[in-house]
Amino acid sequence: MMMVRRVLLSSRVADSLLEMARLAYPLEMLALLRGEKRGDGVYVEELLFAPLSKHSSSSVYFRLDLMPMDFTIVGLAHSHPSGIPKPSLDDLQNFIGRVMLILIPPFSSYRDIYAFNSDGERLRVVVEG
Repeated sequence: MMMVRRVLLSSRVADSLLEMARLAYPLEMLALLRGEKRGDGVYVEELLFAPLSKHSSSSVYFRLDLMPMDFTIVGLAHSHPSGIPKPSLDDLQNFIGRVMLILIPPFSSYRDIYAFNSDGERLRVVVEG
């Protein structure tokens, strides 16, 4: 089985994530990622809001039992208002899907989007179009 090495985002999805993070700041934002595995990457087609999520400046939580039964969910995206571009232990323990995206301030360019696998290893982010 080929390991995931990169996350492919359309510019529409990447721009939406950055805007969501800017609007939520100084609180964390959270979105579910819907897409599919393609070769050595995961392609994110669209974003979903996490049901009944609770946001604070240092965490965001949602109830897994209310998560939609959707096998096209490939991961989570959330912001780190602290500016730390690495998953916390809590992030890794609550990992869903194949990838996790973390966005950091100032949420102004694609360089502010980081991707990780469930082991916390950094993946390449590719923005298309």
